[in-house]
Amino acid sequence: MASSSQTQEPGGFLSSILPSPPSSAVTSPSTARSILPLPRTRPLKPGSSKESNFITYVEQKLLAISRRHENRFSAALGQEENPDVEGRGYKAIGEEMQDLNAVIDIVWISGTPALQITFLLTIALTVTASLTSFPFAPRPTFQVFRKLDLAFASLLRGSDIETGEPLPGSETGKSRLSTTEKVRMRGIVERSRVAVVEVAGKDGSLVHEGTVAKVQTDTEDDFNMTTDDGTDGLEDESSHRRWEMDIARVYEKTIVELGLALDTTGSSNSGWTPS
Repeated sequence: MASSSQTQEPGGFLSSILPSPPSSAVTSPSTARSILPLPRTRPLKPGSSKESNFITYVEQKLLAISRRHENRFSAALGQEENPDVEGRGYKAIGEEMQDLNAVIDIVWISGTPALQITFLLTIALTVTASLTSFPFAPRPTFQVFRKLDLAFASLLRGSDIETGEPLPGSETGKSRLSTTEKVRMRGIVERSRVAVVEVAGKDGSLVHEGTVAKVQTDTEDDFNMTTDDGTDGLEDESSHRRWEMDIARVYEKTIVELGLALDTTGSSNSGWTPS
């Protein structure tokens, strides 16, 4: 969805403000740039036409995702009149996470803290709200959570959480988030962690819920939830344990940075832990 929209955008605005992700971001899963793409070196100028076009583009993408989410019931019942159009309803959470993952990349590449904070918080809320709408699918869900975790933790620190490099717009290495934004982020983190535990443990089995989702995509392996024989590989006990560990790690880096950011005592431990 994202790629087709990029090529059709009037004036080639995306190509003018968003660099292509580096090869390390898509070919080497062990590198520091394997999850979040490389951002612009400079933030978009406030009030500029590029910033305005970027905001409009991302808002349209999020609106399209919202519409597809609302049409999920029609997709499940096969009642859509034009099932091949972009607005068709989602059939499984993997499809929605795939689209949200693409928008996260676009927002991060912008290199503009004010826009990153606003849109990523919105996306995080969308992810949490979507969890209860479909059978739980661990692989695409945790992929998005990991990406959001790295983004939030980096924005809180003012530098890349993995490389230590200052973020564009935060050359001093200080966070650009307001206290209100930090408190809002904390609320989202808490709700997300509770929600993922609830949906993953529904009916008492991660394996049972995971095997319901049978969505085949032609994107990267992290969003391919089925194997050639129609199973998703979750039957294996080691996979089951891995998903349980991933549940415990949801927003783990963000939790640490939030604890430090919201600490008003001057100590290294704020005493806050997620519920």
